[in-house]
Amino acid sequence: MTQRYAHSLLRGTDQTYLERKEMARKLDKIYIVDVEATCWKEKPPDGQISEIIQMGIVELNLLSGSISSKVGYNIRPQYSKVSEFCTELTGITPEELEGEKNFSEVCDMVKERFPHLKNYTWASYGDYDRKHFREMSDLHKRPYLFGRTHINIKNLFALKWGLIKEVGMRKVLKILDKELVGQHHNALDDALNITEIFKACLQKGVILIK
Repeated sequence: MTQRYAHSLLRGTDQTYLERKEMARKLDKIYIVDVEATCWKEKPPDGQISEIIQMGIVELNLLSGSISSKVGYNIRPQYSKVSEFCTELTGITPEELEGEKNFSEVCDMVKERFPHLKNYTWASYGDYDRKHFREMSDLHKRPYLFGRTHINIKNLFALKWGLIKEVGMRKVLKILDKELVGQHHNALDDALNITEIFKACLQKGVILIK
């Protein structure tokens, strides 16, 4: 597994030469991110919005293919409550989040642990995490934590394996004949599973973009 795999994922984009040159300096690792958020069986109750309540980050060394760092954060919601449906889905209870840091405070913790995060490509399974993190950053008037280059691994896997549509993480793990590690809808556990999917995509070979 070498840097040229990561380079291949970024070819064919509309970035300028200087932007591509800058990105090329920071392709020795990638960050795999997953978030969980408050949710309801139907629409949110009046006055509540969906908020990120858990985040998992895996730092993958692209030169060795090994995980160099991993961390999970619980986040105390400020504009919503954890519903019974949310607890059933994620295993996260309202009591578990009492006393935890809020979104802005966790962002500070992430920035301290990964000070060069913005200089690297990051990835998630689907586009939900990217969009939701942008919404939360805007809500809390926080600078965006991540770099401008994002890889949608859900889409990448479908392209690599020639699927007619994107599929869920559980199904992808079955295709790869891999066991689900930990608990599904736990942010760090999901980030670790997504990392294995991403590694399989790199080992599959490059996508030639003309």
